[in-house]
Amino acid sequence: MQHHTETGKKKSFLQIVWDIVFICFYPILTTFALLFVGLVYVFSFISGLLSRLVPSKETGVELKKPDWEPFATCTHFDVEHKLIDEIMFGPAYYQIRTKPAPATAPSDVFGDFMFECFGGVLLQKWNTTVPKELPDFDLVFLDGETATIKKIATLKAFSWNPQQLNEDAVQLKWSTGTEGGEVTIHRNEVAQPIATHQP
Repeated sequence: MQHHTETGKKKSFLQIVWDIVFICFYPILTTFALLFVGLVYVFSFISGLLSRLVPSKETGVELKKPDWEPFATCTHFDVEHKLIDEIMFGPAYYQIRTKPAPATAPSDVFGDFMFECFGGVLLQKWNTTVPKELPDFDLVFLDGETATIKKIATLKAFSWNPQQLNEDAVQLKWSTGTEGGEVTIHRNEVAQPIATHQP
């Protein structure tokens, strides 16, 4: 019985000490919180005042319109491309033009793949921009002499890896992740008219 009475006295004593500490520190904590909130409001007011006194040159978010940018260099032409759009979580596609002569129709779209060779450039021409129908691309060659485009092959793969075998041949390896293949492009097949084979 005496043990329970001593425990009750100890609890009461600790509770009294806690109450005294809480009463002493409560005004300090409250004052600190009020000062902190007050400082936030003061800085917010000063920031708003400065933004009114010094108006920003930009009144809103202005989206920069895509412009023509250098892309590749051919024998007699410079190739430029302009961003059209991009597939969600996928690659972007572009419109391409040659200067000084036009080489592609305005409706043609191309990927960002480019490989300069044979005085021209290999490009990735898109057959569709519908995400569920991709990949569906044509490997084409833009002739640096005539600015004409020649189709080489249709490749249903996003991953293209070109390699110059020699000055007259380029090998392009493609991969879908599960399968792959390769295409060899020869100068005389794309950079000039294909000669008629003699029997």
